Amino acid sequence: MKTKLTLSIDEEKVKKIKRYAKEKETSISNIVEEHFEKLVAKSPAKKLDINKLRGILGKAPKNFNWKKERTEYLIKKYGL
Repeated sequence: MKTKLTLSIDEEKVKKIKRYAKEKETSISNIVEEHFEKLVAKSPAKKLDINKLRGILGKAPKNFNWKKERTEYLIKKYGL
């Protein structure tokens, strides 16, 4: 079942949309409907929640210097 939808769009943009629809031999309604279909069909990307990983490897000692450890690792890896 089709239903009407009222949109407020800048007049200049409406002119451009009408030209585009005419070039594509379709209606503005079809363009809008297809666009909305694509929007709702996309499943949102799941974001990695770092907080869920917290504690998985245990806690680092209080005096742990991650910058120093990283530098030493890179020197060893790349032979600098």
